[in-house]
Amino acid sequence: MDYDCVFCDLEFWRILDCLAFNMPQPNTPQEYANMHLIYGECRCNANAASRLYPERYPNAQRYPDYRVFINVHQAFSEGRMPSNRSSAGRPRLDRDEEVLKEIENDSTTSVRAIEEATGIPKSSAHRILKRHKLHPYHYRRVQTLLPRDYPLRVTFCRVMLQRHSEDPHFLDKILWSDETTCKKDGYLNLHNLHSWSNENPHLMRQDKSQYQFKVNLWTGILNGKVIGPFELQGNLDGNSYLNFLQNDLQELLNDVPLSDLQNMWFQNDGCPAHYARPVREYLNQEYPGRWIGRLGPILWPPRSPDLNPLDFFYWGCLKNRVYSKPIVTLDELRRNITQAADYINSRRYARQIKRSFLRRCRACINAGGKQFEHLL
Repeated sequence: MDYDCVFCDLEFWRILDCLAFNMPQPNTPQEYANMHLIYGECRCNANAASRLYPERYPNAQRYPDYRVFINVHQAFSEGRMPSNRSSAGRPRLDRDEEVLKEIENDSTTSVRAIEEATGIPKSSAHRILKRHKLHPYHYRRVQTLLPRDYPLRVTFCRVMLQRHSEDPHFLDKILWSDETTCKKDGYLNLHNLHSWSNENPHLMRQDKSQYQFKVNLWTGILNGKVIGPFELQGNLDGNSYLNFLQNDLQELLNDVPLSDLQNMWFQNDGCPAHYARPVREYLNQEYPGRWIGRLGPILWPPRSPDLNPLDFFYWGCLKNRVYSKPIVTLDELRRNITQAADYINSRRYARQIKRSFLRRCRACINAGGKQFEHLL
């Protein structure tokens, strides 16, 4: 008799028994039933069920995590018993089809919602989506337009492109302008706000204070140079805007060469203050045939901030820096505005608006006057 072979066989079975003893054993039918009851008691919240189960059954040999509750519910729904073995799961092709079906039904769904609907863990659903080259694209806010706006926007863009074609320096002669309001609790993009630390400092930013203050601003951009921002006093109406044009704007333009002023075009949009009769009469007198606006020599299309460099570039850049730190007083708000404006001027970002404006005009025409920023 080959004793070595017998010994090897005995040793093999001893190791196998040892491994089997130490491997986790399947749950009993009663344990699965308890899990399902807990899952239902928690209104199908697997995370809550995984926390409640140890409290309800403190003497259990092991405690299932949230995925087990999802799998148990899925198995009972399909009329079968659950299994702890990973090989007992659904085939990969079936899992892929289930996930893709959820996306087909609702392209805005999340991996968490897919897990709740199919029982497929979030990590697995994410891998399946990545394997099929699906990516979660974000929405972009755009200006609301009316159908009657489309042809006006196309006409404006064609006029501007034609003027640029006839005179490559035409856009350099335009003083683009706009107004905005900076408040104590302005827009804050928390996605871009963070703090590096070894441990989570549990940061927060206070918002929606009952103590409010604000600053109204006017800013212009001429040939890549920012003019302002200038603080407007009180609310803007036709009279206050006319006073600004006749007095404050003249002082702001003191550093502009006389030859540039003589050929300068003035742009403003069609808000009520800009459309007031005294304002239009003044613009016709001060800039004869050289202003852009509502009922101007070149008509400004309504609801078109996506074509105004102040809106699509300057204000967003300014406010991101203004609100990067908490603001407590009105003086702090004014100081933040000044510092943000100085930063933008030092980087000479405004020099790029000519190319951006031309690109936007072409995109607007290609879109038939409809929203186009999401296509840039």
